[in-house]
Amino acid sequence: MNSDNQQNKYILQSVENALSIIDLLCEHEELGVSEIGKLLNVGKSTAFRLLTTLQSKNYVYKDENSKYRLSPKFLSIGDIVSNRMEIINKVHPFLVQLANYSSETSHLGIWYSKTEVTFIDKVTGKNSIRMSSMIGSNKIAHSTSLGKSLLAFSDEATIDYYLNNAEYKLNTDKSIKNKEDLRSNLIKIQADGYAVDDEEAEIGLVCFAAPVLVRGKAIAAISVSGPSSRMNPRKDELTDMVKKIADEIGSSIV
Repeated sequence: MNSDNQQNKYILQSVENALSIIDLLCEHEELGVSEIGKLLNVGKSTAFRLLTTLQSKNYVYKDENSKYRLSPKFLSIGDIVSNRMEIINKVHPFLVQLANYSSETSHLGIWYSKTEVTFIDKVTGKNSIRMSSMIGSNKIAHSTSLGKSLLAFSDEATIDYYLNNAEYKLNTDKSIKNKEDLRSNLIKIQADGYAVDDEEAEIGLVCFAAPVLVRGKAIAAISVSGPSSRMNPRKDELTDMVKKIADEIGSSIV
């Protein structure tokens, strides 16, 4: 089986059709249900259900002439993609520097939602081990050093919301168990200027992270990760380095 056939067997027709509607509305300023059905070669009722689904998620809207258009949501999506690409381009050389210095894996992360962070860049060092982090993957913030450093340097309203709404899942016996423990951890991070994931997400994995501050606001965080046997003996050295590089990144963005 060639690669095209292999890929095609995993494609969901309804999702493909919905995305095709978005493509059509990029080409045409507005279209009606019948027009979309004809262009997609699907029945009017099918086109209507697809459009209703897209409308419910605010990807399209219906104007006064019952024509469908792309919604302003795509403006915010474009901004998100643009901002992520911009910060990746600016930070990547610093991640390379951190990975080369430590010989371990460095990461860049930002907020994905009010309780999750997402990894948007990663550089592996010469001694890097295999770990579960993937570019684009999302994790509960306090289960990562990246997320904890972002959270610790957020405003009080953001911290309060997180403490009361996050899921306190126990990945290991070292995981943070409740909001009281997390609050104490955040106070320490604020004092130290860095966060530690001490085998809280994976047994044997230790991560050190620091926030990237721009005008006092944490816009991202960087981390260095590796096995506890190598990371813990170098804790002071590596936390100093990750803080130094995070400060350099923040200064370069201002």
